[in-house]
Amino acid sequence: MLIEEEFRAIYLNYKIKEIVPFLKKLTQKDKKEVASILKNNINKEWGHNNISVLATLVCSKTKNEYEKIGPGYYSMPVNLIDEIFETYVPEWIGESLLFLSNFEYIKVLEWEQKGYLKLNDNISASLLSSSLASNHTLEEILFTYPVTIDSHIWLLFEYESDITYHSHGRNWKEILKTLVQDNKITRSKVLKSCISAINLNFSKDHNTWFLELFTYLVPTDKEIIALQEELFVVFHSVQHSLFPGILKIVSPVITQNDFKTEEFLQATASLMTLTTKNVVNALLQILEKIAKNSKPLHEEICILLMPVFLNKDKALQTKGAKILAKYGDPNSVKIQNELMLYTGSILSDAQTLLENFLVENEIPQKATVKDYETVSWHLSQPIALIETVDDFIFLASQIFNNNETYHFDLFLDALVRFNDDFKEEHFNKLEPAFKAAIKRKEAGGLHHLWATFLINYGLLKQKKKLQVLGEARLGFPTLENWSEKKTPFVFKAYHQFLLGIFELLKQNKKLPVLSVPDHTPCWITVHSLVDKLRIYQQHNEQPIPFDWQIAMLRAKKENLEQAEQYAKEQLNEKYFELLKPIFNQNNFKDQYKEEFLEGNFDWELGYRKVYKWNTTEEIPQLLISVEIQKELSENATFLDHLFNSYHGVYDNDLIYILYFSPYFSGPVVAKKYNKDLSSSVYQYDIKGSVVFLDAWMKLNLPFQPVHYLFLSAGLFNKDKTFSGMAFEVLVNKAVSEDFGVRELGVLIGKKINFEWAPVKRFTDGLSGFINLSTSHNQAFEKLLISILSAIEKPVFNLKKLLELYYELLNQNQTKVDKTIISLLIEWEKENNLKKIIHQIKNQ
Repeated sequence: MLIEEEFRAIYLNYKIKEIVPFLKKLTQKDKKEVASILKNNINKEWGHNNISVLATLVCSKTKNEYEKIGPGYYSMPVNLIDEIFETYVPEWIGESLLFLSNFEYIKVLEWEQKGYLKLNDNISASLLSSSLASNHTLEEILFTYPVTIDSHIWLLFEYESDITYHSHGRNWKEILKTLVQDNKITRSKVLKSCISAINLNFSKDHNTWFLELFTYLVPTDKEIIALQEELFVVFHSVQHSLFPGILKIVSPVITQNDFKTEEFLQATASLMTLTTKNVVNALLQILEKIAKNSKPLHEEICILLMPVFLNKDKALQTKGAKILAKYGDPNSVKIQNELMLYTGSILSDAQTLLENFLVENEIPQKATVKDYETVSWHLSQPIALIETVDDFIFLASQIFNNNETYHFDLFLDALVRFNDDFKEEHFNKLEPAFKAAIKRKEAGGLHHLWATFLINYGLLKQKKKLQVLGEARLGFPTLENWSEKKTPFVFKAYHQFLLGIFELLKQNKKLPVLSVPDHTPCWITVHSLVDKLRIYQQHNEQPIPFDWQIAMLRAKKENLEQAEQYAKEQLNEKYFELLKPIFNQNNFKDQYKEEFLEGNFDWELGYRKVYKWNTTEEIPQLLISVEIQKELSENATFLDHLFNSYHGVYDNDLIYILYFSPYFSGPVVAKKYNKDLSSSVYQYDIKGSVVFLDAWMKLNLPFQPVHYLFLSAGLFNKDKTFSGMAFEVLVNKAVSEDFGVRELGVLIGKKINFEWAPVKRFTDGLSGFINLSTSHNQAFEKLLISILSAIEKPVFNLKKLLELYYELLNQNQTKVDKTIISLLIEWEKENNLKKIIHQIKNQ
């Protein structure tokens, strides 16, 4: 019988008694044939069983080959493997954790003792660490074979393993301590290995575990002194969470004669720049202890602690200032020069403590004297049209890449202009664009519509169809049939616009596309729009309705009197009528609800139920109310379509939609906020929110109420990128006349009062911008007043808000605002707020 037939018969009939004799007789060629059978059948027609796992073991030539076929989860027949190993053991077996992890540690050591395999160190550590889950006693695990205590147990400190896990009520921390106490392993070696393991930069959990083991063994002062240099190395780790533990270990021996103080100061020099409060606080305590004990080091310590004045935590700055005031020499040139670098960020309480150090330098005044030059978030730049067919072909392959929102607009403009000039070879060069379009077959929204348009254009124009277009014909609808009943209104309107462009192409009419932006990110200057309309006037042609409506909505409202005069000079009354909405500021007020025009939607704070396994959790949320129509009339405008497209719009399309009508962005912002940012606990598409906020800011328009809601979500966001951008927006806009600092403050205060998000997220962000400039300090004080006035009860971490307010009062040399005096009197009843409120009232 052939090998293949024999093996199939054994496998399919599960002849388990025949598999070992069958495998023992195989030649290398036979093994290769069986391996091929397994590769072709496992996880397709076959599943793994005892026969297949044994065959995989014997017939795999290498570890990689075994691990590609081997299940890694299937129970291994140990007795049959023992029988196989009597005559044949794969050379790679000692290197395969996938195979060996199926067996108990003691069984694998038995195989090693018999000479079947040679374990590598990594696998030895892994198998020993997980052995607590076996049914063997601890005595059996540790002492059956001498290699365990002599070698393997030390490998636990050298390789990342399962040492942190507990099993069967046993854990390695307790085991190692017991072995030390029983003198089975050397105590000093365990202590040193703990620190060495930390310096190998394992995972955070592993490093924390080894640090806990070190302290669990309660090292003596002498043992700490002996390991001090190894401990100092930990301060160079990227895992800052280790530092408080190491500082706590070192603290008791700081004043001992054998302690290497200079080396410690060098190792910890960068720690003071960290923002982590418990690290900086612990280091300040140690520096103060060293200063008490060593007068020659006073100047060095004072200089070392000065980065604390970059930290916006009031308590830390105060503690650092006290140490400097007590142990520093006000006449020291080094201290004075170093302190000069930090004076702009020293908080008021610390300034008071450092009066003797700051007088000579006339630093700092109670009010900040810096000026702040407002810089536009985005400088609008001209957008160049596509000038050549080759440039058009290159652009066509890029329109689906989300590079710039106006790329498809440029594509349409160039397509209409070059439509007559295209030759057959040009369509061949467009093949990459057609292929890119086909990849959007499963996409939705604008990308699918663009792809449908491009494919239909290719099918319309090319005489000898490319193969790719033939394939696309089956995967895409005709352009006329793209829109469906459930298609959002804004896409239906844009679809009608593209159908109008398609008609121009069919008729070879070279009329300009009106809605193409001429300035970033989406603006059209009225002069250029007038010039385009004049061409329609010359040809006595009517623009595509949605084309001129989008163009009108994108028209930049600047120098309107001059622009209106130019329009009257260039256009007759019929065509000038199309532009009247641009010049009439009240044009839309009679047609649409105020909330859509002003972005002033109703909103409500409430709770949302979230189901977690068998429990239900209620989380606070703020939802914006947007009422929309389900049906539109045949003569509905583009704005009608946009304002009633709250549902079914995809995230990827929101910025394009935002740029269709930049002055009326409220519904689009509300859509994005409600979907992704209504709760501070669960927030989605953070990357998309960052891009969206940046896109809005590029418009450089005044904020509406809905924009303040969006910004407030960013200011409280736990994602540092998003919150960082939100605070960047606040800094950029806070000193602008058209920005409602008080309006934002009331909104933030109501969210805080409802406990929508942790106060600390906001205060940590804002504190970093205190003293940025005089104008910012004044704006932030107004912001804090509005926030506090909207808080009706002492919420958690209210103290942090009050500390910020107190600091701003000092910097701005102002008195408590009358609107919050009654609140302060009420809150003063809270023990944790008495001190800070007393300071505020006596400012």
